[in-house]
Order: sequence, then C-alpha cells, then structure tokens
Amino acid sequence: MKVNDSVENNVNKNTVYSEQVDVEQEQKQEKKSSLKYIMLILACLLMFGNNYSFDNPQALQRQLTQDLNISISKYNLMYTAFSFPNIFLTLIGGVIIDVLGIRVAILGFSAIVVIAQTIIAFGGFFKSFWIMLAGRVLFGTASESLLIAQTAIISKWFRGKELSTAIGYIMTMPEIASAANSFVTPTIYDHFNGLTYPLFFSVFLCFLSFICGVVLCILDKNNDKKQKELQFVYKDNTSEKSEQVEKVSFKDIKSLNGTFWILILICTLSMGSYVPFLDDANDFLQEKFEFSYVQSGRILTLTYLAAAITSPFLGPYVDKVGKRRFFILITCLFFSVTHFLFGFMKQGYHDQPNWFSIIPLIMLGMSYSLYCCVLIPSVQYVVQQRVIGTAFGILGMFTSTSMALFPILAGYIVEGATTKEEGYSTVGFFYSGVSVFGIIFTISLYFFDKQSSIILDFVNPENPTKKEQEILKNIKQENNEQLGVFEDIDDDLLKIEGEENDDDENIKNDGFWEKNQRYLVSSKGFSTPKLAANRAVHERSGSLYY
Repeated sequence: MKVNDSVENNVNKNTVYSEQVDVEQEQKQEKKSSLKYIMLILACLLMFGNNYSFDNPQALQRQLTQDLNISISKYNLMYTAFSFPNIFLTLIGGVIIDVLGIRVAILGFSAIVVIAQTIIAFGGFFKSFWIMLAGRVLFGTASESLLIAQTAIISKWFRGKELSTAIGYIMTMPEIASAANSFVTPTIYDHFNGLTYPLFFSVFLCFLSFICGVVLCILDKNNDKKQKELQFVYKDNTSEKSEQVEKVSFKDIKSLNGTFWILILICTLSMGSYVPFLDDANDFLQEKFEFSYVQSGRILTLTYLAAAITSPFLGPYVDKVGKRRFFILITCLFFSVTHFLFGFMKQGYHDQPNWFSIIPLIMLGMSYSLYCCVLIPSVQYVVQQRVIGTAFGILGMFTSTSMALFPILAGYIVEGATTKEEGYSTVGFFYSGVSVFGIIFTISLYFFDKQSSIILDFVNPENPTKKEQEILKNIKQENNEQLGVFEDIDDDLLKIEGEENDDDENIKNDGFWEKNQRYLVSSKGFSTPKLAANRAVHERSGSLYY
C-alpha cells in the first residue's frame, strides 16, 4: 500500500508539474504574441513620416512649379534625385543591415530622414529649388535603406504563413500616410499661402516616426536578450567554423537563384509603373480629366485608401491559399489594364471633370496592394535569412533605377506632345506597355524556371506539406530525365537549407563530387552550409540543378 501510495503521489506531482509548465508556456506564448503585434504597429509607424514626406511634391505639384518657377521636367527631377542615389546605395545599405545589424540601420537611416526633410523644408522657406533638390538626394539615400531595414525586421519576427499577412498590414500605413499627404498638404498650403508650413509639418511627422523606431529597437534588443538567456551557448571549433560560413559578403550574390532575379525584374517594372505615375498624377488629373488641383489631391487619396483597405485582407488570403505565381500574374495584369484605361479615357464633358477616371485610380491602389502582399514576401521566400538585407538592397537598386528613369521619360513624352492631354494619354499607354513585360516575366516562372519557383505556390514555402514535397520530388525527377540522368538522388543531399550533411567521407571524395555536384542543392535553391564551405558548388546553386 505504501509503495502504491508513493507511486500515486509521484504521478500526481509530475502531473501537477507538467500542468504548471504548460500554463507557463501558454503565458509566454501569449506575451510573445502580444509583443509581435506591438512590434508590427511600431514598424508601421516607422515609415509613416517617410511616406508622407516622400509625396509632398506630388501634393504641391502646381504650387511648386509656380512658386519656384520651374518646368515639369525640373519638377520631376525631385523624384529622380530621390531615386538616382539608390541605384548604387541600396545594395550597400542592405549589406550594412546584414553586417551592422537591423537596429543600427533603423536608428541611423531614420535620423537621416529627419535631417533631409528639414533641409527640404528650409528650401521651401527660401524658395530655392536647388536646396530642396539637395535635401531630396539625402532623403532618398536613407529612405529606401530604411524600407529595407523595416522589411528585414518584419521578416525576423514573422515567418512562414504569417509573412504575407504582416507585409499586408505594414503596407497599409504608408498608403494612409500618402493619402493624408494628398489631402492635408494642399489644405495647409491654402491656409498659410506658402510652402514653409506644409513642409515643416512633414519634418514633425518624420521626427515622430524616428521616436517609434527608437522604441522598436529597444523592444527588439530586450527580446534578443531574453532569447539568449533561454539558450545554452557553446563555443567550440564547430560553432566558430559555422560563424565563418555565415559571414555576409558581396560573394553571396552569386548564390541567388534564377527565380530571385526574375522576381526582381517583375518588381522593377511594377514599381516603375506605379510610383513615377503617381509623381505626376496631380497634374495628370488636372490636364487630362479637368479636375481642379484641390479635387485632384483629394481624389488621389482613393488610390492610397484602396491599397490600405485591401492589403490587410489580401495578405492573410495569400498566406492561406498560396498560389503566389498566379497572384503575381494578376498583379501585372491589373497594372497593365489600369494604365491602358488612363490612356484610353477622354477628357471631361461640358467643362465637367471625367469622374469615371476614379475607376482606374482605385484599380491602381489594388494593384499596389497585390504587389506588396505577393511580390515582396515572394522575394523573401527564395533567399536565405542571413542575406535578406543584401537581397532587398539589390531589389532597391533595380526599382530605384526605374523610378529614376521613368519620370524623366514621362516628362519628355508630355513636353514633346502637341497638348498636355495628348502627352498624358501617351504616358498611360507607355506604362501599360511596361507592365506587359512584367506579364511575360511572370509567365517565364511557369516554364523556364519552374523547378525553383514552384515553392511560391506552397502555402508555407519554408515548411512544405507531404503533398508539396511529392510535387518537388516529381519535378526533380522530370529534370533528371531531361538531363539524361536516371539514378536516384540521395535524399540526405536535398535537405532544407541550414541543415548539415554528416557524411564527411562523401564530401572529401572527389569522385563523389564529380558524380553528384549537379544535385547538391536544397529545395530552396541553396547548397547546405557544409557543402558550400568545402566546395564551389554554391557558385552553381543559382541554377538549381538536380
């Protein structure tokens, strides 16, 4: 009896202890979940002042050209000056994020944004175009890198099926900021009859976003400390070697696969047909559809609000169903049809604005929402986490190129036309044609790079289901047959990126390498760390051979 009682007591104690552990784990999970949402809100507010200030020229297009006595081409230089430095600097900014850390990047770049907008505001105070242009150059060097840092920290906190949802919410706030700028900035100008007050109000908003960035970094640092306390840190030769492998350098660009570069081109064309168009949208609506400048500013809010409203719904839906290649195709189709409507629609009738132009304006916002919820997360799914900053630096370099060149081309098209109405119609057709190339590149994902892009259709690309793994296996087998290779591939060589291959004898065997180096690639397109460290197979991993 005593033995049975003792056993029963021990069982009860173990049961109570396990229940206490479960309760503690649930509490920790709830706290972590709450902290994630706080981080999400702060990350949204981090870019509010930046996005509000970026579109200041668009909201004051007519006023700037009159007060500063400049042409449309000179006006477009304000956006070219913003984008041109990023052709070269976003890649460096991405590497800085990977090397120095996300928190240092957020604090540094957000502080530069405040300083740059202050210079722009003083340029408006002195009515000096060149001071404002210098401020826009500095603003651009920090703004795009800050966006990369924001995306990097979101991808750190939200992974897998949560990523598109988080990006959807993240992209809502900038659109609200842009909508607020289109509505508030002209109102402030009319009230004070000058550029000074609306531009300094933007400085105030940039400073508030900087404060949000400080709080964001503090919370992230505290969370990292808690995580380290819960883990055992072993410092031995193995860890030192792995740390050497994990160092970031420009050589990592070679390991980026074909799907990544196709996605980069699609993003470049999509952003090239969205941002540069909105740069001139205020004057576009006035000249082509006969709206007043106040009406134009207020109607433009529909584009931003459409993106802000649809993003929180599209993000979770994409995370739920996957099929990202199909949604990328829909995105490019939306952009192309939208700009075709802008070019095709006629002027207003009987001195009344053409209110039907609201339809493509709303479609444009929905197109951008799709871009944010589908294309941006897709880029993160096809690169390693440790080079996420570098990858987005490359993305920023390409998109900045399109955002620097397209406004100049649009300006020449308008100035070379017989009338502004004719010129802006041609601009609409031009951007529609640009989006058609995006459609072509998207289709190529289905045919020319299917083996590495198929993961984009998975619900969770980082953790495929058994059915999805079977799809991957079948595609690998088809590729082997096309290459004339019919022998089985060792499953241990196809482990998910980040796992180690324990077969040291095979790694050291040159004959083994000659036989298998075309297959030593993971399902994400990257050779495993040990293989990459021992051989140059990672230089070929971009093609994802099996």
